[in-house]
Amino acid sequence: MSDEKHKSELTSLVDELMADIDSKPLHPKNKILLYSRYVLAKLSWHFTVTGLSKTWVIENIDSNVNSYIRKLLDIPISGTLSTVFLTRNKFGLNIFLPSIKFIQCQTVLRKALKISPNVAINELWKSTSNSKNIQYDIYHSTKPVLKDFRSGQEDRLRNQLTCQGSFFTNITKFSLSQLTKLWSTCQSNLPKNIFNFTVRYINNSLPTWQNLARWAISTTSDCTYCLAPETLLHVVAGCQSYLERYTWKHDSVLNFLATNLPTVSGSCLYVDLPGYKSPSIITGDCYRPDLLLSTSTPQVDVYISWN
Repeated sequence: MSDEKHKSELTSLVDELMADIDSKPLHPKNKILLYSRYVLAKLSWHFTVTGLSKTWVIENIDSNVNSYIRKLLDIPISGTLSTVFLTRNKFGLNIFLPSIKFIQCQTVLRKALKISPNVAINELWKSTSNSKNIQYDIYHSTKPVLKDFRSGQEDRLRNQLTCQGSFFTNITKFSLSQLTKLWSTCQSNLPKNIFNFTVRYINNSLPTWQNLARWAISTTSDCTYCLAPETLLHVVAGCQSYLERYTWKHDSVLNFLATNLPTVSGSCLYVDLPGYKSPSIITGDCYRPDLLLSTSTPQVDVYISWN
């Protein structure tokens, strides 16, 4: 099969599969799962035997897939997909692009030629170790390919994207390790609209006034209530005009936890709410969590605190 035939089949196949997935009445997480486990697998044979270049795959296949991923997750063109490509413990969706699958397939092929017991096959590997294939010969397995891709996306977020990157950096810097483990489980159980909201929240592409001004949709970036710059953090918990609302939301969640948290014999619950013992009795006023559950069993004290 000629390279042109491969290109034609690949383009048609990807568009057909992604359109079919998009048309299904499924949750976005399941559509992403179908892409990762089915679509990429269907491309493997073409990516292994073809003589196509990585550049062509990026320009023609990746761009098509990116447009569908944006549609599935309601991410505007102004929002980066770098956060989506990260692992789940870094608030991503653990997916990768067809071009990365292409590099993996080429890596497997090159390794098979290199370690073949057939001398003629070894000579084939040597004779094709030119500028086109040398980029694949540096990898010994498919895992480093994916690792380099993930690190590249994270580096882009931290060092190249000023607005979305700084927001992502703050989230990863101040989030607890326990939270990152629970994030994926909690997120996957959310309804479609809230699931997509969390994805857009992480990559800071929600329509705040600051973003709307950056996208040239609005002439102002100020909050309509307090006239401060309306960033995403300002909307979530920073507007001075809504402090009472934030306090009510905070105390409602805390009261729900305190009411439903199971206690055992010998345990004592401290909550920073009226009607409960204050955690400051144990921790002092400098480090006062919102909720503290102390038990008679060593190493089982539970602290909960959030802004």
